[in-house]
Amino acid sequence: MKKLVSITAAITSMSLLLSIAPAAWAESSPTSVVQDVSNTLNLDQKVTKQLTDAITALTGKRTVQFTSADTAFDDWVVNSTLTGTAEADITQNYNSKKEKVTSTLINYKADDLNKVLDQALYNKIQVFLKSFDKDNKFKADAFWRVKQDVNDSGLKNYWVIWGHDQSLYVDVDHNNQLSASILYDLKDARATLTNKARNTLKILGITSIKAFDYSLLTQKNKDTLWVYQDDSSINSVHIGSNTGKVWKVINQFGTDWNNDADFKKSFAKPKLSKKKALSAAAPKVKSIFGLNLKGYSVRIQDNQYTFTKKGATTLIGKINKKGAFYSFEAIPVNGVRN
Repeated sequence: MKKLVSITAAITSMSLLLSIAPAAWAESSPTSVVQDVSNTLNLDQKVTKQLTDAITALTGKRTVQFTSADTAFDDWVVNSTLTGTAEADITQNYNSKKEKVTSTLINYKADDLNKVLDQALYNKIQVFLKSFDKDNKFKADAFWRVKQDVNDSGLKNYWVIWGHDQSLYVDVDHNNQLSASILYDLKDARATLTNKARNTLKILGITSIKAFDYSLLTQKNKDTLWVYQDDSSINSVHIGSNTGKVWKVINQFGTDWNNDADFKKSFAKPKLSKKKALSAAAPKVKSIFGLNLKGYSVRIQDNQYTFTKKGATTLIGKINKKGAFYSFEAIPVNGVRN
């Protein structure tokens, strides 16, 4: 993967996967095939059973062939293959000190998606993509079933469908909640939105600007956004995919403190009074978000200024040591940004 929002680069070894992402899930189609475990690695019988049980919990009964094991360190990496409804390669991590399986990754071929997934879940994904991917760019190259102890970005128990610069996650622990991202080269992104994103950075007013390298179409929770960003994640502008409204802008070039100690010292006392904060933010907020801050109250915490008004969109701004805002984020009353 070139880029992911909430996600990580595609990798092929579970030993590297521990830093990324089912219990209650739409089970794979049941099979009458009796489980057959072949262990030519002379793994301990207890370990073999633990590894096999972890696989069975995710796939049902299938034929498992253990192929390799790296036991040089406390965290073992064990590889195997799966046959049955669909063939797959499996990588598992086993903590020899704790005597437990800490992660299982099952790597399937994209063509087997409809064979492996429960029909209801498969249909749910197709409906989601029809709404989310209006350009029909999403093309699956592979898909994984993952369960792990490590929680990364809220995911421990999930499916992920990979494509070139795109991904779709199914959070099994949260009622198969879907999230997805598709990377667009700027030349393929919406020209009007690209111009709006660039203009938004100019209005923000931080002198140094890094050009955008790509746009990421994302959906997570109820938010569906175009995220314009550079490869170094210095500048970022979030625009609703349906409304075309700007919801967030940040330019990290605006941060000017040296370290945590400097930050605490610099913002131990409010850099701007509430009145000055309203005055400084109002014209930028009006131009970027179309919001009038008249009647808003202000809450200050360190360098963060939160502007609120009953029944109206909340605005969060952050300033640097000079008192200049380098980021704004709008949060609508209903919490939905699209």
